[in-house]
Amino acid sequence: MKNSIFENIIAGSYSLVLHIGLVALFVMGMNTQTRPVMVQPHVDIVKATVIDENSILAEMVRQQEVEQKQRKAEEDRQKKVDKQLAETEKELARKEQEVLAQQERAKIEQQQRELKAKEQKDKIHKLEQERKVQEQKRLKAEQARIVEEERQQQAEQASLVAEERKQKIEEERRAAEEKKRLAEADRKAEEQRKQDAEKARKLAEEKKRKAEADRKAAELRKVEEERKAQIAEADRLLQESLAQEQREQESRRIAGVVNQYAILIKQRIKRYWIRPTGKSDDLVTTVKVSLIPGGDVKSVIIVKSSGDQIFDRSVENAVFKAAPMPWPTDPEAAAQIKELQINFTATR
Repeated sequence: MKNSIFENIIAGSYSLVLHIGLVALFVMGMNTQTRPVMVQPHVDIVKATVIDENSILAEMVRQQEVEQKQRKAEEDRQKKVDKQLAETEKELARKEQEVLAQQERAKIEQQQRELKAKEQKDKIHKLEQERKVQEQKRLKAEQARIVEEERQQQAEQASLVAEERKQKIEEERRAAEEKKRLAEADRKAEEQRKQDAEKARKLAEEKKRKAEADRKAAELRKVEEERKAQIAEADRLLQESLAQEQREQESRRIAGVVNQYAILIKQRIKRYWIRPTGKSDDLVTTVKVSLIPGGDVKSVIIVKSSGDQIFDRSVENAVFKAAPMPWPTDPEAAAQIKELQINFTATR
């Protein structure tokens, strides 16, 4: 509705402005219409006594032509103003028609809005009535619910009171049982403490007795270990002495075997030695004989020559001829008899 009023005001204002413009143009047209002005001919005062009629006629003709041109220009301007005025009136009429059409549309729209507003108002009124009915129903239901809740609360309150009384009785019973249990626990704890103290005392005595026994046992073990160490040391010394004696006996035995076989080998070689004749009795040759297991000769080396090559060669030949040499069955003696150093002299 406010929009329609605003549009009507704008349309009326626009129409008023057009009318004012039209009147202004008309007034301007009236003011600009100039009346023919009689131009006073400029007459030179001639002092001559004779008037030139041709000049006067020519001037009058010129004045008439000027007036005709002015009238024609004024007529053209007036036609132009009339044309503009007609166009303005036509535009004004069109605008008035538009304003009337807008006013009519605004009126129709206003009626439609009023109708819609009435329908909306009726609808709102109907909805409000329905809302009031629903609200009354809701209030009744709410009151019934409140009454039911109060009844339930009273029942729950009574149940809670009974439950609290029952819980209180149960708590008192539990408290009595707990008190009895705590007293029993204290009694048992006291008994346990006494038992623990007795156990601790016995354990301390047992620990002390065991420590004393361990000390005595340690002393006995120490004495026994010292005795065993002395026995072991004596036995070790005895074993070392016996071993040394056995080694010495074995060495003497092996040396005896080696000496015995060395004599046998020397005797065997001398049996095969043919002494060169005519040689000095002072000749002496020393040879080193290397043997292999079984008694065969591996090599013969002249360690000390006699100075007589024939004499030395006879000794070498005798060694090779005497092979195989007597060989001991004892491996220790055989290991020492692998190399022998023998002296050969010219004298028997």
